[in-house]
Amino acid sequence: MKWIVCAVTVLVLAAALSFAPAPAWAQAEIVMVAGFPDVPFDPSRSISDETLSDYDRFKKQSPSTFHFLKIAPTARLESMGEAFTAVAEGMDAIYYNPAGIASIEKFGWSFGGMKWFGEMEYRTGAVAINTKFGVLGFSVITLSFPDVEQTTPLKPTGTGQMLDLGDTGIGFHYAYQLTDKMSAGIQLRHVKSKLGLDEEVSAVLLSAGTLMHTGFESLRIGMGMKNLGNDVTAIDIFESSQPVIFNLGLAGEVLGNVGDPTYVTVAAEGAYHADSWQRWHIGGELWFNNMLALRAGNRFHYDAQSWSVGAGVKGTFSGRSIMADVSYSELDALLDHKPIRITVSGVF
Repeated sequence: MKWIVCAVTVLVLAAALSFAPAPAWAQAEIVMVAGFPDVPFDPSRSISDETLSDYDRFKKQSPSTFHFLKIAPTARLESMGEAFTAVAEGMDAIYYNPAGIASIEKFGWSFGGMKWFGEMEYRTGAVAINTKFGVLGFSVITLSFPDVEQTTPLKPTGTGQMLDLGDTGIGFHYAYQLTDKMSAGIQLRHVKSKLGLDEEVSAVLLSAGTLMHTGFESLRIGMGMKNLGNDVTAIDIFESSQPVIFNLGLAGEVLGNVGDPTYVTVAAEGAYHADSWQRWHIGGELWFNNMLALRAGNRFHYDAQSWSVGAGVKGTFSGRSIMADVSYSELDALLDHKPIRITVSGVF
């Protein structure tokens, strides 16, 4: 059984790497950008974040949809700068690297949310259960919008008709402990975006991940491919690809070991976005008495996101571990919003 799961996971990741859409900077195409003339892409240009003009930034991106899937789903993950692919521990892993939930002994749950910019509300929820065939999981992600009234050229102040807007992702997860050092997981997620009165776009996306303990000290290697799926057409005229992301990360303890009263975990990873350029995540987590955690992280080559910090508390009650986490992240000043995430989870 475990070799079948391993083979399927490897094949999924190999197929993802083979057929994932190339990023815009690797496509010799003309990119339609409002406000700029159509110019053939020049693949020889540098993609240094410090030297890109606004026009260059547009040229190096291809259109994609379902961007709510790029939002960090939990406070712990966000506060570590999303450097979590190789950490992949507890219920936080179900959203980012499903291989991590293979360590759940019986049952796990997680719920959280935050106020996003533009008065939007972001909510998450997940459960996982260990069976003799592996760990099965179910998750829901929603992004809801405030009431928006329809406007038209003839009625610019509003028609009185409210638009039906919002995003939903429902995921089904499976993880298996292949050996004492390696686990693998896959995820199928149905996503849907409501675009207005009667318009919506939906797709089924595949994600897969692996987590390996190298045996060298506490070094772990995590790998994942997210959101692999067919292109979709919105409003019958706009074709868009999926927000495919490939993550490869390292993590380990520089002080103590996981489970010790006090230990420090550090992590770093690269995130290859098919609709953008290479990005990087770093983060760390310090535990005191295995009860209080302090976290910090940073992202590089992002337009709006940068550093983040957070904290968490954990307690054990009748053999059940419950954790509450909070995070604060810095967004671009133009967004005028400082999101605070709260997540509550438990495993036993």
